[in-house]
Amino acid sequence: MKRFIVNADDFGLTPGINQAVMRAHREGILTSATLMAGGLAWQEAVAMAAKTPTLGVGVHLTLTALKPVLPPERVPSLVDAAGNFRRQFWRVLVWNKKEVEAEWRAQIQRLLEAGLEPTHLDSHHHIHLWPPLLTIACRLAREFGIPAVRAISPASFRLMPVSGMQRRIAARSWRRAEKCPLGKPDTVTALETFGDTQSIAGYLHELGPGIHELFAHPGSPGDGQLAAISSLTAKRVAETELLSSDFFKTAINMAGIVPVSYKIFNEERV
Repeated sequence: MKRFIVNADDFGLTPGINQAVMRAHREGILTSATLMAGGLAWQEAVAMAAKTPTLGVGVHLTLTALKPVLPPERVPSLVDAAGNFRRQFWRVLVWNKKEVEAEWRAQIQRLLEAGLEPTHLDSHHHIHLWPPLLTIACRLAREFGIPAVRAISPASFRLMPVSGMQRRIAARSWRRAEKCPLGKPDTVTALETFGDTQSIAGYLHELGPGIHELFAHPGSPGDGQLAAISSLTAKRVAETELLSSDFFKTAINMAGIVPVSYKIFNEERV
């Protein structure tokens, strides 16, 4: 059986993103989302999730955008003078791992206390895939009874461009993920990988048996809050239209694919 998760990253970042996520779920093929505990509209996203049990919702761990959940003085290696997360990715080499774990625990706890039942963990800019941080993410998932985590398998390398240092890091991360007793998709790829609907249809047709994830970044037009913090705006609107289109629903049906969310890993564990 070919089972297919379509996940929206950045749920809770802005109200415009929240609206796009809900539209892509209700009108289209979106089955899952991951929620940013420090997002500008995280409380609205939690409320939307509570009213939409058909949408699986996980935690989008964050270290490279916005502000931490913990007071900045508790995580000094992670923040700049203004108390925002440091954006430079190379700083992963000097981050204090205890502070990372404390901050991610606080992010998960915030959403649990708000009533969310997380289906899985992933992260903003995929920062949890840095091997030492994946170990932390897996440990926290087990601590809180979260059944799954996004990891990039070697089979995923054939589906999206991962090369050079990124490929080596992803390979090391997968070796660690294999030792982590959590659910993981057989393949993961990004919607932005595909240049047209024909290539999407080909990808869906060629998927083999297993559980596969396609992640996307839905957004709404005219989202001024998003434009102030992200350069990824127009692409988000285009992805919302595609995820909500009849084309995608038809292509999934023709490929014999069963839409699921990350809840499938909890169901299989029972």
